[in-house]
Amino acid sequence: MAAAWCPSFPTLCVVVVIVVVLIGGGGAASAADEEGLIHLHFYFHEVNAGTPNATVLNVASLHKNSSTFGDLNVFDNALRAGPDRASRLVGRAQGLALHASLDESGGLTAITFFFSDYGAYSGSTLATLGHIGVSGPAERSIVGGTGKLRFARGYMVSSLLNSTDTSIVVVFDMYFTLAR
Repeated sequence: MAAAWCPSFPTLCVVVVIVVVLIGGGGAASAADEEGLIHLHFYFHEVNAGTPNATVLNVASLHKNSSTFGDLNVFDNALRAGPDRASRLVGRAQGLALHASLDESGGLTAITFFFSDYGAYSGSTLATLGHIGVSGPAERSIVGGTGKLRFARGYMVSSLLNSTDTSIVVVFDMYFTLAR
């Protein structure tokens, strides 16, 4: 049927072929991109400074007033499969948090996520960097990785799940691709 109208309208025939190729090609590329997206989900358990077995420590503070601007914290927090402290340990989150906002609305984090028991990713790391606000979910960049996660690029979203006087639990979802 196409052969009957293509000779009469050659420009329309070319346009139809181009549109079909673009739509078909775009769909295939989207499917490939979605297939290459890796999603990791886990929980970050932090024990506040000043408590037994603390996993975070304030290493620099310039408190000339009540501001936390300039404070630097380092941490080595447990990554667990679930929100419960008894859930399986899957790795560690090691990094720093800098209070870098004059109005105390947020700061900068640099975190290396080391996976010790996370299936195929055991022994690998992800490196992250970005802004974290004092409320709501935070989205930060995944800027690299090692081992099976070498050349990772993507983003992570974290949300506070639970907070007590002595600890916090944060849920993390990481979405990234690996260089081919």
